[in-house]
Amino acid sequence: MPIAQTLQHFLQDARIDYQLVTHPYSERALHTATSAQIPVSSMTKAIILNDTEGYVMAVIPSTNRLVLHWINVCMDRNLHMVREKELTHLFPDCAPGAVPAVGAAYNMTTCWDDELSYMPDIYIEGGNHIELVQLARKYYKKLLKQQPHAAISCDPEEAMAYSNV
Repeated sequence: MPIAQTLQHFLQDARIDYQLVTHPYSERALHTATSAQIPVSSMTKAIILNDTEGYVMAVIPSTNRLVLHWINVCMDRNLHMVREKELTHLFPDCAPGAVPAVGAAYNMTTCWDDELSYMPDIYIEGGNHIELVQLARKYYKKLLKQQPHAAISCDPEEAMAYSNV
């Protein structure tokens, strides 16, 4: 299964250089990183949120956990997580759980974590469970230009302290 056509066309239209990294089938970031022989700290995950104003894609390092309060403050919204089964109509060319971390490709605002600014290479899901898209930081930041960003995630243990905020 090739990467999602929506993502592929978006990257081509934006003239973004990228590499594909093929790996054995995997639905978990740690296993994917290990089997693809890449640092798990360089992988992203996309989390889809919504409220009465619409959908937002939060992009964070795969090792972190999203802190809803922080993204709501950043966006001045009241966002909630969308259930994975609700994503089929938003990402029709993607396998469940393999949403590419590029909201603009799907006409969605993207709020990204500042920690991504420090990764030399960024790996995103390709829309399937067997390929990652590798982007140099400068190209990924070009895709996120003019999108809101802030510290919206942290270590999972630290995130527990913020879960009731």
